[in-house]
Amino acid sequence: MGSRRRLSPEIIYPLLDWFIPPALKAERDQHQRARIFLVSHFFGPFLGHTITVYLYLIDPHPGYGLWVLAAAITVYWAFPWLLKRTGALTELALISVANLVFMILWGCYHYGGVSSPFVAWLVVVPLLAFLYLGSSLLPRLAVLGMIAVGVAVFYEFYAAGHSFPEHVPLHALSGIGIVSIISAAIYVSMMALYYANIVANQSELEREVQKHRATAIELREAKEEAENADRAKSEFLAKMSHELRTPLNAVIGYSEMLLEDAAGEGGDGQAVQDLTKINSSGKHLLSLITDVLDLSKIEAGKMELFNERFDLNGLVDELEAAARPLCAKNGNALVVERGPTLGEAEGDITKLRQAALNLISNAAKFTKDGRILLGVTREARRDGDWLRLSVRDTGIGIARENLRKLFQNFSQAEAWTSSKYGGTGLGLALTQKLCRLMGGDVTVESELGQGSCFTIRLPASLAETVQRRAGAEQPGEPAQADAAQRRDIVLVIDDDPAVLDLMQRILMKEGFRPVLADDPRQAMSLARAVKPSVVILDVLMPGMNGWEVLRALKSDAELETVPVVMLTIVDDRRTGLALGAAEHLVKPIDRDVLVRVLDRVCPRVRAASADAASTDQPMAANA
Repeated sequence: MGSRRRLSPEIIYPLLDWFIPPALKAERDQHQRARIFLVSHFFGPFLGHTITVYLYLIDPHPGYGLWVLAAAITVYWAFPWLLKRTGALTELALISVANLVFMILWGCYHYGGVSSPFVAWLVVVPLLAFLYLGSSLLPRLAVLGMIAVGVAVFYEFYAAGHSFPEHVPLHALSGIGIVSIISAAIYVSMMALYYANIVANQSELEREVQKHRATAIELREAKEEAENADRAKSEFLAKMSHELRTPLNAVIGYSEMLLEDAAGEGGDGQAVQDLTKINSSGKHLLSLITDVLDLSKIEAGKMELFNERFDLNGLVDELEAAARPLCAKNGNALVVERGPTLGEAEGDITKLRQAALNLISNAAKFTKDGRILLGVTREARRDGDWLRLSVRDTGIGIARENLRKLFQNFSQAEAWTSSKYGGTGLGLALTQKLCRLMGGDVTVESELGQGSCFTIRLPASLAETVQRRAGAEQPGEPAQADAAQRRDIVLVIDDDPAVLDLMQRILMKEGFRPVLADDPRQAMSLARAVKPSVVILDVLMPGMNGWEVLRALKSDAELETVPVVMLTIVDDRRTGLALGAAEHLVKPIDRDVLVRVLDRVCPRVRAASADAASTDQPMAANA
């Protein structure tokens, strides 16, 4: 195989390609024609000069006829250089063919006339026109025209009775005829072999194309199967999300209620511990379900971003409040460092908060009796401001060779960390995907035994003034007076009795006065009757879904200003906010998040009447 390749025409490709300009190489057909053109102009003059040498030997008085013929053959060696300099393949090919026609007829005129052995070379001219000029019709017609004009002029000389010069007797030209025919045969064979090699390569290429086409069909079929499987997976996860979150909502909510009651009444310490385990296990299971669903959404390209302006200092306060209990669990000290003039940013605050808490939770898990540093700064770059959030710990650290697999799904740096520290390896993978989805990324620096530093970098834009927004959110004096009169009434609309029970307990403990309704068709009349400060609304309800209730509330002149908080299994934040909801929360209920949202959308005046509120009984409108 190696020997066969060494004898192949491909061995001269590097030499030929050196003379071919890049513009001709870009198109396969022109590239091949340029190679044929160069082969004929490199080796053709050698064959042509065998004839001139033979004529020189047999002509007793070689004159200008022979020298012009020799010069016309020699000039072919200039064509490769002209091609390299100009790249004008078609024009040079036409000039070359015209020169060949001239040489043939010139040789016929001086050596033998119509019986000249040079006539055989006229057969080569159309072949060269085919090889040089490709499938273009006009250049081929031009070549045929050259041949016709040349032969016509030659015949006119012959018909007019002009005598052809006889430098060599006709009988002496028999030898030159043999040489000419052999040279022409060699020349045509050489070009034919070269062209055959090109055709063979093209045939092989076509076979490869057919294979790739078959492979493409298989890949398309496999892609369709994968898309069908992905759709089935998404439907399965959506159904499982609903089925899992509903009982978890009860587990987490009731365990929190029982835990508060047990701790407040000085109950059995063992019971408190058991309830704490139940509650933490429920939250852990919820976090796993949420991570798996979020990863599935991102990989399916269905995760949406909700952009809003938010205060960076407020975000840091939230992160600090959530991080302190996580850090204290293993005896770690939390240090928060803020850059100057953090200001406001624009982006998906929910996903940014989720990514940051994943890193803080990770640091707290792998650090014991150490120090965790949360740093948030704003960096000015050419392409705008960027947010830099770093979480540095003094924990166990990560070996350099394990850093590359940190962000893989279900992967951890060391196999033993899962058994010792727990976790599924989803947190960091989800964090990276969320950051990249938001236009940034997360990086890590770590040294085994010294700790780690994870850094989130995201683009941030300074928000324009929020005066109008703040003015719209702050109620005036009449509204405050009305709120005080209503004592922070919260209308809860949900068809799940367990949710209504949990919301009643949470709201009453926080000083709100809950009004409960399990029939969405009563929502409008009930809202007009009690005039709530805020409405908490589920989506999936029989008879009338939450989106219809939300549209009706926002279309009513009396109720359009009442903030509506969606609290539902359906994770469709964009739809809720687009329809006018003040916030969209996903079940199971996170009590702290719910209270913070209520404080934001409905500033409470219950401080002056907390005692009175605590004695009020909840209103019920259950169907």
